[in-house]
Amino acid sequence: MRKIVVKPTRRWEVVFRDDGRWQAGIYVPEYTSREEIKQLEKHNVPELFLLISGSIVLVTSIDGEKIIETPMEPGVLYIIDEWHNAYRPGGKEGVALVIEGVDVETVFIDIKWF
Repeated sequence: MRKIVVKPTRRWEVVFRDDGRWQAGIYVPEYTSREEIKQLEKHNVPELFLLISGSIVLVTSIDGEKIIETPMEPGVLYIIDEWHNAYRPGGKEGVALVIEGVDVETVFIDIKWF
């Protein structure tokens, strides 16, 4: 058994990797409001998000134009395969576990808030 104590020190930190298949990381969004987000990202494989503590709002879009904000709830798994980003409302604490493939390819698009 391995035990990992979650002590976030930066935006993204991989805390476990399984033989080149998948990895788990701790994610602390750097943004504190939706207006700060200028880009969304999308990966070639889905990601799983789980809120560990605090408050995080997921920002997602299927087409890069219609943007949806979803406050994360404790105990709920979020599978993200669309364009996405996130923020911590008001700069409060917000920590999530993210599980993803190891060889993730990422593309970005610019967004505008209307």
